[in-house]
Amino acid sequence: MIKLVLSDLDATLIWQEDHVITPYALKAIASLREAGVHFAPCTGRIYRDLPAMFAGDELACSTAITSNGQLVYLDGELVDKVPIEHEALVGVRRRLHDVADAYLVVEYGGEKVAVDAELDFVFAHPDNFWNVERAVGEVPEEPCYKANVRVVGSFDRCQEVAAELAGLCAGLDFVCPMPGTPHIDITPHGFGKDHGGDFLMERLGLTPDEVCCFGDAENDLAVLRHYANSVAVANAVPAVLDCARYLIGPADEESVANAFLDIAESTKAGRMPSFMCENGEPAGAM
Repeated sequence: MIKLVLSDLDATLIWQEDHVITPYALKAIASLREAGVHFAPCTGRIYRDLPAMFAGDELACSTAITSNGQLVYLDGELVDKVPIEHEALVGVRRRLHDVADAYLVVEYGGEKVAVDAELDFVFAHPDNFWNVERAVGEVPEEPCYKANVRVVGSFDRCQEVAAELAGLCAGLDFVCPMPGTPHIDITPHGFGKDHGGDFLMERLGLTPDEVCCFGDAENDLAVLRHYANSVAVANAVPAVLDCARYLIGPADEESVANAFLDIAESTKAGRMPSFMCENGEPAGAM
């Protein structure tokens, strides 16, 4: 049976242009809770973004994996945090110094700041530097739990910059989440959303086969590869479609919410969800 559901947000569970969950999906999350199933958003976003995305329902997002696994919350309490090493970020800033179309953006205390960038350039590209209102010359000294590289260019250019940085900064990973998002996520090397998943799983006393995860983008690959009960929405990028064990419909047809309802019903009945079964038996069963 499924006891813990981990779900990416953007273009997975949440698909509307305003980035707010639908009432139908909120009801599906409530059904999970009523069935004794734990639910956690599993996202590259920070925790501060979540209440608005969940239409003010803080209970629905009180347990969460944010910043691609670097920050983990359980019932509204921060229970695990893994910072990005300061010197590693300094190295990124140094590598980008002579790159005209890419800048390091770091977040501290709820404020996003561009490092070693001209503020006029930042303001001239609001689609690339969303919510960035200040520029600094050096990487701040305080611990950082959210950093990315904003690229003024195509998704191909994002991937090109990410590959260059990966070859030069061995202590970090650089992932372009999805076409249409002009940024590169930065995490400690070998680190991903799976870290947060395992932290919650162990804290809740569960086993890997009781975890189900949903995703659509490349920053979901770590968690989708980690758990056998991995699910991709139909609008996922090719790498995710190839990786996930199960495929459901597109995000904008409430496919994830429908899967949640299936999980809630099946867990109460003491069986696996129907979308994971073939001929009434769990997929792959002998």
